[in-house]
Amino acid sequence: MRMETSIAAADASGAFSALAGAMRGELKRHCYRMMGGIQDAEDCVQETLLRGWREFASLRDGAAVRPWLYSIATRVCLDALRTRRRRQTLFGPSVDEVEPGTEPWVEPWPGGGAPSGPERRQDIRLAFVSLLHGLSPRARAVLLLHDGVGMTAAEAAAALGISVAAARSALQRARTALPPQEVVAADDARVEAYVDAWNAGDVSALVGLLHKDIVLTMPPWRRTFTGRDEVERFMTGVWPRYEGFRAVAVVANGQPAAAVYTRRDDGPYLPHSLHVLAGSGQIAEVVLYAPPLGASLIAAFGLPVRRPEELTLLGPFPSSFWCRIADG
Repeated sequence: MRMETSIAAADASGAFSALAGAMRGELKRHCYRMMGGIQDAEDCVQETLLRGWREFASLRDGAAVRPWLYSIATRVCLDALRTRRRRQTLFGPSVDEVEPGTEPWVEPWPGGGAPSGPERRQDIRLAFVSLLHGLSPRARAVLLLHDGVGMTAAEAAAALGISVAAARSALQRARTALPPQEVVAADDARVEAYVDAWNAGDVSALVGLLHKDIVLTMPPWRRTFTGRDEVERFMTGVWPRYEGFRAVAVVANGQPAAAVYTRRDDGPYLPHSLHVLAGSGQIAEVVLYAPPLGASLIAAFGLPVRRPEELTLLGPFPSSFWCRIADG
C-alpha cells in the first residue's frame, strides 16, 4: 500500500510539474492584472504553485484543472491585497507636487502581445490594467475570472467563496466602471522616431511626434500634463539638466515603449525613465515612469543596469531583440 501511494504521489508530482510549466506564464499575467506589480505577481504565482502542488493529488476532475489553478491564484492575490497598500492608478487629475507620491503605482509589464479574441480576455495594456485598479479587489477578481478565464458567475462565486448574487453584483459594477477602451498602440515608426529624438537630444523633433491633445503622466509624481504646448513647456524646461540621452525601444504591456538613460558631468549613462506610448499615428499618450521609479524598472526589461555604459556601444536594436522582448 505504501508503494502504491508513493507511485501515485510521484505521478501526481510529475503531472503537476508539467501543468505548472505550461500555465506559469498565463498565471503570472493574471496575477499582474490583479496585483499591478511585477514582483507582486511573481510572489503570488510562487504561492499559487505551492498551494496547487499540495492540493493537486486530491483533484478529481482533470478537466477542471485550469479554472482550479486560476481560482487558487485569485484567492492568493486577494489575500496579498489585504495586507498591501492599494496601487495608484495612472490617469487622474493634475496635482502639482514637488515630491513623488508614496503609494505604489501600477507598473509596466515587460513584453506582452496585443490582445486577441474578446478584448478583455487577455488585455494587459497599461491603461486597462490601471482602470482595473480603480475597482475594488473583489470586483476586479470577479471580472477577470468571468471575462478572462471564462467562468460563469456561479463558478466565480464558488472560487471566491461568495454568493452568486454578490458575484453578479460585482461583475455589473465592474462592467459599468470599465467601458470599452479604444487605446491603440503607437505604430513602430513613431516609436523609432521617438527613440531617435531622445538619442539626438532634439526636443523639437520629440514634440513634433505628439498629438495636440497628448496626455503625459509621470509616476511616481501625481502630475498630468495635457496638450502638446504644456508638454513642450515641461520638456524644454528639464531637457538642459542633462548632457546626453541614450534611448532604446522595448515593449511594455504589448505597447511600444522606450527606456531612457541620461548622463551628467561627463559621467556614464545611468537608468533614468521608462516611457510607455499609445496612439494611432501621432503619440497621444505617454506614461513616463520617472526617477526613482523608472530607473528601478529597467532591469525587468533585460537592459543593463550595473554597467549602463555598455549602451554607448549599442546601435539600433535588431528585430530579433524586439521580438524577444515582445514575447516576454
